[in-house]
Amino acid sequence: MVKMENLEKKLFDQTWNMKTRGQIINRLKETNYDIVVIGGGITGAGIAREASMRDLKVALLDMQDFTAGTSSRSSKMAHGGFRYIAHGEMDLVKKASRERNWMRVQIPHLVRPVPFFIPFIEGAKYKKRDLQGAAKIYDFLSDNKSEFKNFKKYKSYTAEEVSNLEPKLTKEGILGGLIYYDTNIDDARLTIEILKEAIIRGADAINYCKVFGYNKSNGQIVGIKCRDLDNEFDFEIRATLVINATGIWTDNLLENYPENIPKPLIRPTKGVHLLYKCENIGNNMANGLLSKGDNRYFWLIPRDNKYTIVGTTDTDYQGDLANPFCDKEDADYLIKSAKIFYPNADLSYENILSTYAGIRPLVMQKGESESEVSRKHIIFFSEDNLLTISGGKLTEWREMAEDLFEHMEEKNIFPDVHRDKYWSRRPFTISLEKEVWLEILDKSSVELDEELSDHLYQQYGKGAIEILDMIKEDKSLKERVMEETNFIKAEIVYVLRYELTPHLIDVFCRRTEMSLWIHHREASEAAEKVAKIMQKEYSWSDETTKKEINNYLDYIKKTVSFIQ
Repeated sequence: MVKMENLEKKLFDQTWNMKTRGQIINRLKETNYDIVVIGGGITGAGIAREASMRDLKVALLDMQDFTAGTSSRSSKMAHGGFRYIAHGEMDLVKKASRERNWMRVQIPHLVRPVPFFIPFIEGAKYKKRDLQGAAKIYDFLSDNKSEFKNFKKYKSYTAEEVSNLEPKLTKEGILGGLIYYDTNIDDARLTIEILKEAIIRGADAINYCKVFGYNKSNGQIVGIKCRDLDNEFDFEIRATLVINATGIWTDNLLENYPENIPKPLIRPTKGVHLLYKCENIGNNMANGLLSKGDNRYFWLIPRDNKYTIVGTTDTDYQGDLANPFCDKEDADYLIKSAKIFYPNADLSYENILSTYAGIRPLVMQKGESESEVSRKHIIFFSEDNLLTISGGKLTEWREMAEDLFEHMEEKNIFPDVHRDKYWSRRPFTISLEKEVWLEILDKSSVELDEELSDHLYQQYGKGAIEILDMIKEDKSLKERVMEETNFIKAEIVYVLRYELTPHLIDVFCRRTEMSLWIHHREASEAAEKVAKIMQKEYSWSDETTKKEINNYLDYIKKTVSFIQ
């Protein structure tokens, strides 16, 4: 096992960025890998981390940017799945809750506890006793005898107490409520940090590289054929084992389906979110509310005491998997549902900061509605030795990777690797305790206001220390990208130098959350400012810079097309 201090140095050695992309591709062509992972979402990143921690040589590829699919388009929660208790999926809830607890302890800056409020509603599908029983089970399943315990146990409140806790919530039909705890995350940053845990242990990872075929020997896959989409050339990668972790694209990579696996395997469903300023809604806490239209839960999730995420929908989807967008029907459903509970909320289209839509890679189950399909994952080998993993919950990424290795063990693949259960439940190299950050900041010559300090800490962990050093060298990097936000120029430089970030849209949508919190009408101004930083770092021509800006603004336009 590599010492933590050596791993920390590798986090900031600038060997995984655009300037080294050519070197990474050369290694991909020349190395005999133990494992090649296809798919750079949280599932693929988790597998790469798991394999590299078990001393295997790993490569990972994604045809888009890392996390560009489902893993950057979730409800931004690591949670046990409170609503799955009603479906009887106790084992799923138990595993997810304990993984959530582990992350909260080991990645405290990225996985943060949040109180979730559920009202008791007169005449609702779930009665007070049902919700209290579910909350009691939720706490029981998520607690254990290890150090990774639940943050707090649930508590019930009277109608009068609820009125004080959430004064803007309607009083009509509210009989009380309860508060339980889950956690809040930036899903894309979490995925990037998981992937970096693999890279500092020797893994290679490349984005914008599409797999279009397999190399086989005696009918068994021994490598992949892929194309660098940015530079338009083909190459091959050799591997003992190839893993299909492509989520909603799983069926595209499958050539052989075992008899017990449905074809197609994936049932894609769309989930949409709207983003507002907190003041436009008025909720103090995260709210879990039951839509009166279709009796399914949706969420109001506050972020940074400034913003609220409203979501999500859950509808079958037949469109372009790579480019789902919110439409008027999606938006109106969420606005109408939220207005029932917060009647004075100003949820006009004009106040929408941004929207995003994601596609869930649900495993096909006949006879189930969209919201009833299980979130359990599935793992199987095809006859050609392709190992496929699909389905599952974002929160379970580590356990899914661990389960994958148990399937390998059944076929005696890599017999000498570590087999200990929970082997990968280890601290993250990037992790930083808040107290340590505040001590470092206090001794620093850089002055940050509290909001900016909290922002840098929760997004980057130890990376925030590197960002401080950048500001010491160049005071102009402390400038905010847009005045009302906490995004600063230094963090843009940080993700360009320490993370493989080819395009402007990657900075806005995956390396930071700027695409969410900067109002869509200000996107052009923000894009110009960030593109100038990238032009300097990457030596882009004016033509390339303009193209990058236009590509990003085209994306933004499509996310709010129903408003125009």
